Amino acid sequence: MSVPASAREQSTDEICRLVRAAAVQHRPITAFYDGRPRLLCPHYPGLQPVRRMASVLLSVWGETKDGPLPVSDEGIWRCLSLRKLSSVECVTGPWRTEPHAPQRCVEHIEVDADDYPGGDPQNGQ
Repeated sequence: MSVPASAREQSTDEICRLVRAAAVQHRPITAFYDGRPRLLCPHYPGLQPVRRMASVLLSVWGETKDGPLPVSDEGIWRCLSLRKLSSVECVTGPWRTEPHAPQRCVEHIEVDADDYPGGDPQNGQ
């Protein structure tokens, strides 16, 4: 997988726009989260109960504060604060999904990837 470009300044509005577009278009994004590279597939960008932008994303590849994500064919569901993302880029590649329990992280979903053609996460892609 490609590593995101070196950290660059992006406004919160630009990051939110890119994450929403990736969910609608079923495209993965590369980004840094807390300064660590990630490959993510956004599914439910929106607002948390405290009105902060967040998204439920499938983490496919990258690093966490505890080390590298496990290497497997399955991603790991995460609720991430969009304020901690930087150098967000939509990339070409398979948009991944996995079956999941109902999300409880995002109170007001702005975009639900399931609502767009080919967007049934329960079927995978």
